[in-house]
Amino acid sequence: MITTVTLNPAIDTRYFIEDFKEGRLFRAEKTIKSPGGKGLNVTKVLRQMGADVVATGIIGGKNGEWIQENLKKMDIKEEFYVSSAETRVCIAVLAKHSETEILESGEELTDSDLRAFEKKLMELVEKSDVITMSGSLPKGMDAGYYQKLVELVNRKGKKVILDTSGKSLLEGVKGKPYLIKPNFDELEYVLGESIDGRDKIKKAVEKLKNLGAQNVLVSLGGEGAIYFGEEILKITIPKIKIHNTVGSGDSSVAGFAKGLDDGLELNEILKLSMACGMSNAQSMETGRVIPEDVKEFMGNITVEVLKI
Repeated sequence: MITTVTLNPAIDTRYFIEDFKEGRLFRAEKTIKSPGGKGLNVTKVLRQMGADVVATGIIGGKNGEWIQENLKKMDIKEEFYVSSAETRVCIAVLAKHSETEILESGEELTDSDLRAFEKKLMELVEKSDVITMSGSLPKGMDAGYYQKLVELVNRKGKKVILDTSGKSLLEGVKGKPYLIKPNFDELEYVLGESIDGRDKIKKAVEKLKNLGAQNVLVSLGGEGAIYFGEEILKITIPKIKIHNTVGSGDSSVAGFAKGLDDGLELNEILKLSMACGMSNAQSMETGRVIPEDVKEFMGNITVEVLKI
């Protein structure tokens, strides 16, 4: 089984207003609400790919109830810890040539909330081989909390994929996750300077590995990715028509987790990871993949040893 962790979930609300401008009154042409948060995007893709997956994290209030109800409608198993803190709402206004986002920070959690969640997580870890931890941390939570969770899971001999950013990434890697999946922006934050070539990528990755990351998968967008493990591997993907890149990183995490859980060879895991990201990019819906397309994409992805 795969367990996905979403510590800061949300109700994602997308308003479609073609001629949106600041300071005016509009009526949304279309509104879409869905259970959100990077970890839940991972969960959705894993479910679509036929994985045995359960979602956990911390939710609360009426918004938390809404997320639970809608995950049930999507046939997704969940074992969230329910706190008294209301789950946040995140808003995106999609216009013809722009997207405006308003993200709530959510309410602060208590120490007893965290202890109760940790107990629930460790119960799930006993039944899981792969655990993904994705997204931002709730308001007021210590930046080192992911490190604590990764260390707890590592003691059970299970593999953790950590996908976060900023200070929580720098602190989280100290727990020695099996894999992290940074993009260029996150590498620039780690390095404190712009990334303008493979030498800079390698320098940032070495910093992350020195801090504790076991393996690093760097996304290169349309150019594929580079995997830094026992050896450095370049994953090259075919050109596709892109409709929506939001959620493609989460989809790649899901593909890697499923390949790892299925016991595939590393090259096939990397192909599956990239193919899931590609399939999401061809959909207008975030966290949406088509298994048949994933299989076809995998046949056109190459993995080769890279010398940097």
